[in-house]
Amino acid sequence: MAATEHLRKQLAQQQFDPTKFVQEISSSGDTYHDLLEHRLKVRNLSEETNLALKKNVYKNYAQFIETAKEISYLESEMYQLSHILTEQKGIMDLMLEMSFSAQDEVVDTKDTAVKEEPKKSIASLLDKVEGCSRVTEVPGRYIIYDTDLTELEPDSFQEIHKVHVFLLNDSLLVTTFQPNRRGPVRFKFQTLYELDSLAVVNVRDVGPVKNAFRILMFPDQRMFQANGPKTKKEWLTSLEDAKKAKAASDTRKRELLHQSSRASIIPKEVTPTDDVEVEQDLDEDEDNNPFFQEEAADVMESNLLKVDWLTELPEDLDMCIAQRNFEDAVDLIIKTNDYLKEVPACPALKDMRARVDHRIELLTDVLIRELSVSPDRSLRGGPQVTRRPVRELIRLGRAIKACDLFLKNRSEAIKQSIRQLRIEGATTVYITKLCNVFFTHMFETGKEFRKAFANHPGCFSAFVVWANAELKGYVNHFSRQALSKQTNLSVVAECVTIARTYCSKLSAIGLDLSFALNSLLVKGIRDAMYYNKDQLIEAARHRNIEEKWYQLNLRNPSSANVLVQEMVNCGILMFPNFVVNGCFIDLSSSMVAFTKLLLAFINDVMKLYTPEIFPDLIDIVKDVFSNHVQLLEGAVTNEKFVEERQFIIKNADFLFSTLLDTVGGKIKEKVGRSPRELEVLKEERKKISKKAEQVGVLI
Repeated sequence: MAATEHLRKQLAQQQFDPTKFVQEISSSGDTYHDLLEHRLKVRNLSEETNLALKKNVYKNYAQFIETAKEISYLESEMYQLSHILTEQKGIMDLMLEMSFSAQDEVVDTKDTAVKEEPKKSIASLLDKVEGCSRVTEVPGRYIIYDTDLTELEPDSFQEIHKVHVFLLNDSLLVTTFQPNRRGPVRFKFQTLYELDSLAVVNVRDVGPVKNAFRILMFPDQRMFQANGPKTKKEWLTSLEDAKKAKAASDTRKRELLHQSSRASIIPKEVTPTDDVEVEQDLDEDEDNNPFFQEEAADVMESNLLKVDWLTELPEDLDMCIAQRNFEDAVDLIIKTNDYLKEVPACPALKDMRARVDHRIELLTDVLIRELSVSPDRSLRGGPQVTRRPVRELIRLGRAIKACDLFLKNRSEAIKQSIRQLRIEGATTVYITKLCNVFFTHMFETGKEFRKAFANHPGCFSAFVVWANAELKGYVNHFSRQALSKQTNLSVVAECVTIARTYCSKLSAIGLDLSFALNSLLVKGIRDAMYYNKDQLIEAARHRNIEEKWYQLNLRNPSSANVLVQEMVNCGILMFPNFVVNGCFIDLSSSMVAFTKLLLAFINDVMKLYTPEIFPDLIDIVKDVFSNHVQLLEGAVTNEKFVEERQFIIKNADFLFSTLLDTVGGKIKEKVGRSPRELEVLKEERKKISKKAEQVGVLI
């Protein structure tokens, strides 16, 4: 213990020099065993350090998560605070510049002057921007300013892409350039931000970042770069003026609503004479101000949209998203959609619908990010972790998107789990771990998918396609380890059996991939079969070279009994008849060895069997038997074995009468029919007989 503690302190020194440390150990005259002991101590210290680090990570993992959430929440609050301060500044400036009476006069004059032109301006978007039809439906909306900008990454200041931005009187429209432009449409709709929900921040020129400004909109931010200082100044001025104008317009509408409400209760509180005077005053205002008439009508039609909870809806949705309270956010959206269905069509309804749709897109983006795969996001915890965002996306009517993201998330989780597996020990051990990891993920994913998309049967076809794609990736990984050409067939058979066993468990969730798995494994199985066939033939030739064609002598009856039991287990039930004098086998050693290898090969192929490999199996058996027939023909005509020719013929009889029938019986048992294709091999027996007759052997 003291030596280990001393080593720990030595390695923990700040000025530790690994080269000097190794030189001291190697020059101290330690023996080989001492060096191994040093290595073991260092390895143990490394494992202890790794274990301590893991414990610290697990211990502080929850704190890390909570801290990250708090930071995100604080960042969102800062954005909100900046937005509120900007709005307050705008309102205060507005109050200082004009009185309420002058404000009404100026705004009414401006709106009357631009009333006809804005409709033409906003309609021009339909010819320039793809997918902006809903933007042009809002009455009174028009374009103030638009230019090309370059979007930058807010943190690294790297260029993302070119955009074209339109400043409208109530919102900011961001579009991207069409990659394959056809006709007059140059841009594609990307997103729309309300002016009263964003803040503009000037960015100082630092290094390569020049003429840039930030747009803060809860809970995100975007950074744009103008072509020059003049364009940047125009953008900042136009944005500020547009926000002030919109704030003034909203104030005027609230006053009109207040006036209309006040007018509705005046008849109950005044004398008939006063009533006539009030009505006359209102009539004079309406006659003198046509814009007032139109807005007053809009206000009266939109009374249903002035309920408290609907007015506060945008802020409530922003708060729910910031607090990651997705369930309440979706509940509010569903409640709002149901309520708006009962509201008569009016301009105010379109405006409110645009506000709600913007929040829906914002919430959808947040939920999508929850399901998206990124290097800094852990995928541990299984598919249950994705249940919450998937459920809310489905409730928002984005079931197809939720299905796609859920399956991509699980694909990455499978890849990460497989990458963490270590290739060590026997092949079957690693394959067992691989199968357990992959098929467990598939099983858990299938269970979760059935729960999440139970009411969306159309998504199940996507799951089946995904499962087959994942199975292909798994088989590629499996084949590199278990189906390489130089792998022993018994190992291949064991690995494939393990894979099929795990795959069959998926039937519990209604997913049967056995056919697909066998189809993907066929090529690797064929390659392994032919490689092992070549090894079998080569081994038979080598043994034939050394063969003396004597009876196999096992020295004692116990060894003979062991061989007999082994052959009986392989399927040769008549093998006890070949035992002579207790310890002799009336077959050559090469024939016994060939029999054992061939039957083991057939047993392994039967474990791997699928109908697709039946022709290959028949061809292999024919090749193996034909090769052995050639060996027997050479032996029976060899002058060295004149006296052993009768014994060679006896081995040939065993080959065709016993061994071939045993092989055919095993194939019949697995396939369900006799392999008639092997009948042609019995013609090979006649070749040996002819050769024997030519050299004078009586058969």
